[in-house]
Amino acid sequence: MRQHMLNGWLVAALFALVCLLGITAYVEIQNDLPRSTCLHGNLAAKEGRAATTVIPETASCGSMAAKA
Repeated sequence: MRQHMLNGWLVAALFALVCLLGITAYVEIQNDLPRSTCLHGNLAAKEGRAATTVIPETASCGSMAAKA
């Protein structure tokens, strides 16, 4: 009976770990998208092409470059 309870706690802990890792990855991707878009837009402008992505007004490239 004790082994069954320990296995249950182990499964619950692994599930919680997977959820936390998934949430962390989601947040990091959401934080990195504006920066990637900004960098991609600058690269396209330097090459003389029109940037195909729209950069939100709240995220300026100047403030993003300082963070990098």
